[in-house]
Amino acid sequence: MTKVKWGVLGCASFAHNRTIPAMLASPSVELVGVASRTRQKAEAFRSEFKLERAYDSYDAMLADPDIQAIYNPLPNGLHAEWMIKAAQMNMHTLCEKPFTSNASEARQVASAVRHAGVYVMEAFMWRLHSQHRRARQAIERGEIGPLRLVRASFSFPLPRKPNVRLVQELAGGSVMDIGCYPISAARYYYGEEPVLAYAQGTFDPEYGVDMRMVGILEFPRGQALIDCAFDLPYRTELEIAGESGAIRIPRSWLPDTEATLTINNVTERLPAENQYIAEFEHFSQCILSESPPAYGPDDAVRQMMVIDAVRRSMKSGKPEPI
Repeated sequence: MTKVKWGVLGCASFAHNRTIPAMLASPSVELVGVASRTRQKAEAFRSEFKLERAYDSYDAMLADPDIQAIYNPLPNGLHAEWMIKAAQMNMHTLCEKPFTSNASEARQVASAVRHAGVYVMEAFMWRLHSQHRRARQAIERGEIGPLRLVRASFSFPLPRKPNVRLVQELAGGSVMDIGCYPISAARYYYGEEPVLAYAQGTFDPEYGVDMRMVGILEFPRGQALIDCAFDLPYRTELEIAGESGAIRIPRSWLPDTEATLTINNVTERLPAENQYIAEFEHFSQCILSESPPAYGPDDAVRQMMVIDAVRRSMKSGKPEPI
């Protein structure tokens, strides 16, 4: 079977725990190596996962002619720079969310990848899980009537210790790290873009980043109530309400075991599946078949435009146009 040769930029713990194991289990992925700013760290990953190569710099990986695609789990503030550099080396990129620090950077990435003729996709793995395909199918079939409300949350308690999520200069904060999930879900289910964002945020006096956000997105057909936090318990609920019914998904973003969703008070159980494997398979198959991914740079730009509006509203205290 033909495979895509992949490299991983950085040795993030998220990559260690979730995405590298998924890459190794993906039929269309050949994970060649991992890059770090230090040879020691890259070598530790190479040895643990029995990879072929370790690179002592990100540039060294991008200079390897064997690499076809890059997985980018670097800190948020570094995403744009390394997607553009990868594109210039004719490499495709699956980039962790959020796509960039802001919509302006996202447009620069979109321009670069179009010029280079490569693919990029924002790594919202949840969109590849069957529970969301089933929920959207129910909406399209009219099982809950016309869609009017999406209510989505993502929160978990973040310890107060050094963490890239708390670094303002690297585009940290709860909205960028986890608020992007409820925002993307609202866009996914409405199938259109919001026109207005109104949000309130709680900012940490020491780190300067938002620790909590509660907001409303106004869509042409209805509203979305969204929230995220680093100082609340673990919450990943999603509710999609229409005029005649509702869908509830209790583990929207990380259904690590059997997934369940309730449609009009009837619970459906879906077999366990690894949405990270599905994500890498989808992107790899797009590269192999030379067909664009389901979610490309234009979608990522629109996502960042909404995030920008939410963050502006938290600062201004007023509704902000998208």
